[in-house]
Amino acid sequence: MTVPPPRRTQAERRAATRALILTHTADCLLERGYAQTTVTAVQERAGLARGTVQHHFPTRTELLVAATTHVVDLRLAEFTRAAELLPTGEDRLQAIVDLAWRDLNSPAFFTALDLWVAARTDPELRERLIQEERRVFTEMRARYLEMVGEPYADDPRAELLVEFTIDLLTGLSMTAMLTGSLGEREHVVERWKRALTVLVGKAPSTELLDADLHPIPD
Repeated sequence: MTVPPPRRTQAERRAATRALILTHTADCLLERGYAQTTVTAVQERAGLARGTVQHHFPTRTELLVAATTHVVDLRLAEFTRAAELLPTGEDRLQAIVDLAWRDLNSPAFFTALDLWVAARTDPELRERLIQEERRVFTEMRARYLEMVGEPYADDPRAELLVEFTIDLLTGLSMTAMLTGSLGEREHVVERWKRALTVLVGKAPSTELLDADLHPIPD
């Protein structure tokens, strides 16, 4: 005799519905962008009544901010899993840059970026996103510093180099998003990886003058 599975509690059903809504909202943001991610579009994709979506998220702004939090949490989880596979030793620093570059070219990053851009002219959205933006940047920087490990962890320059790395790669990712060209940007990433080895004293400054580090073509 087959025993039927236990019925889910009301709280479990509510959590499952909320997760379904957020997943479809994040997918819609990635595929269609901020302007076309409406409550109607989300409820149609999720196969739910409009009232069900609005019961969980009374306004579009609340829905989009919650979706951003959802995406950030997924991004942090994926980043943590990837960080556990990083090599040790001299190659670790460059591997961290490669991991950062993959993260900043991921669907999760571009989904969040679309909302941040929209928030520039949407005061309500901007106010709600500020706290989430602080959380993700604080957590990402802390994780980078933790990943660096010895002998770099105690280097007083480590925090500044992490900041430079994230800012540089974020800018490169944004320009690549517009141009669709990753090749030229990846060349800059390779230059920065070489520069880091010089800055932490693991390579002579002449490393930056190698022939393969030619200027980026116009």
